[in-house]
Amino acid sequence: MIAYTNWRYRCNGFVGLWPEAYIEVDGGGAVIEWNPRAEELFGWQRHEVVGRPVAETLLPAALDGPSPFSAATVIGSRLDAPPSEVDGDHLTFEVVNRAGDRIAAEGRLFVTGQGSGRCVGGFIHPSESGDRIDEVQAPRGDEGLLQDALTELPTRAQFGDRLAEAVTMAGGVSGAVAVVLIDVDRFKTINNTMGHDFGDVVLASMAARLRAAAGDARMIARFGGDEFLALFLDHAGRAHDHATTFIDRVRSALVDPFAIEGTEVFLDASMGVALNTFGVAAAGDLLSNAEAAMYQAKGRGGSSVVTFGESMRMEVRDRMTTEHSLHRALERSELMLHYQPVVELAGVTTVGVEALLRWDHPEQGLVSPYRFIPVAEESGLIIPIGAWVLEQACHQLQDWHGQHQPGPRGSIEVNLSARQIDDARIVTTVEEILTRTGLQPGHLTLEITESALMKDAASALGVLSALKGLGVLLAIDDFGTGYSSLSYLQRFPLDILKIDRSFVELLGVSGETETIVSAVIGLAHALGLSVVAEGVETTQQLEVLQSFSCDLAQGYLFSEPRPAADIVASFGLPISA
Repeated sequence: MIAYTNWRYRCNGFVGLWPEAYIEVDGGGAVIEWNPRAEELFGWQRHEVVGRPVAETLLPAALDGPSPFSAATVIGSRLDAPPSEVDGDHLTFEVVNRAGDRIAAEGRLFVTGQGSGRCVGGFIHPSESGDRIDEVQAPRGDEGLLQDALTELPTRAQFGDRLAEAVTMAGGVSGAVAVVLIDVDRFKTINNTMGHDFGDVVLASMAARLRAAAGDARMIARFGGDEFLALFLDHAGRAHDHATTFIDRVRSALVDPFAIEGTEVFLDASMGVALNTFGVAAAGDLLSNAEAAMYQAKGRGGSSVVTFGESMRMEVRDRMTTEHSLHRALERSELMLHYQPVVELAGVTTVGVEALLRWDHPEQGLVSPYRFIPVAEESGLIIPIGAWVLEQACHQLQDWHGQHQPGPRGSIEVNLSARQIDDARIVTTVEEILTRTGLQPGHLTLEITESALMKDAASALGVLSALKGLGVLLAIDDFGTGYSSLSYLQRFPLDILKIDRSFVELLGVSGETETIVSAVIGLAHALGLSVVAEGVETTQQLEVLQSFSCDLAQGYLFSEPRPAADIVASFGLPISA
């Protein structure tokens, strides 16, 4: 992998501080992972670069071939080198983003795999100077501003210039500057179903409506992909009022559908707002804050607005600190697996386990998965960490079988995140790990959450079908918390349905919930699926589930997650609940 950290760069005089970008390349130099931070910094969307040579994205062809110190050249020259000659190698090279800004960078490279699947990585610290590459400049408008060719809006670099000027003009007045970052919700679905040309027309139409809603905005610009920016300046400190009025206009403008090639398209948008408050005086920090607010808005399901505040500032700082520590957690052996028994309810016996990731931080102790898993997802670290979890779990189960110790009669369950499902190499990764560990595919169950499946159902269906072709079992996790329909439940090649703990905890308390759980179990059995109830904590819940003929369960009533050494003795033994 290539991980770029604490990017600091100057494009046409604008200095910005960017969070980490994460990129992976395979042994042939093709991009296999490209996280949201990389999209922001380089201007290329993930779906545009995955599978393409890294030289086509980090160094456009307009440069008349790679320079001796380009990222592509440096990476390519080391793909076949022995790990001992590469690990920790300190290098200097150049990166060019989509807008044509050249960034001088330095860092270290690391080998993270072997053979054709080898990836090379590094932590890169660009210099604060860079030249503009004329060959890839966008056309200039009447006012001399660089324009985005598709939308005819100013580019991100030009927005940066204007934002830096606005911060200076504000003279330290709190609330004088506001930035609004607008992200079109579910735009990927439009591209996937209607094609990129159709999507480009949608973006151009969206830009036209934003211009019409501009009002007091000093500038409307394209940030990249399906994201746009608006800038407001009010010397009296009322920039947020102007931004709010603009947001209301945008929402009104999106009520009516877009008529594109005879098709009506309805759009929603998630928006993040950032102000020059809380001591924020740098243009780059304002952009980062607006982005953090926008992501929180998207996390609420989209079509919402979030303004960056003090609590979010502390949250962002904590997430950055967590991400930096997480980079080293694997190599420092701070990550570990605990296992929670899966119990067959007919005889109340332990028949399997679920592998659960834990992080023993040297200073903070055990870090909650609810804290670090989302950070790993957002940063892209979930890809290498998820592969490590899968390999460790498969090794453990194979060890139990090989040593003829009591162990799961069925399979070991491992969670796959939405980011892993999106990873172009996920099927190959699972296949290679099964080969290396010698574990039979039928002993491995891969769990995918309902929300992850429905994020892009068509794509997920293809991935799950390919995984099913390997012979592994597939489970839908947290069922009932998302929005999957019966038709999708029938289409996915699933073996197991796991009922979310939020339903289980109400068994014996809510008759309505019991009716729902009973119906779900009956539906699953009609579809040929086994059912696992999660979060069982009381004998009353157990008895209700048994009366509904639920197949399996897990929860603290039987055992909390424990290290492998502590869990072996319980396999196959009756549990007195």
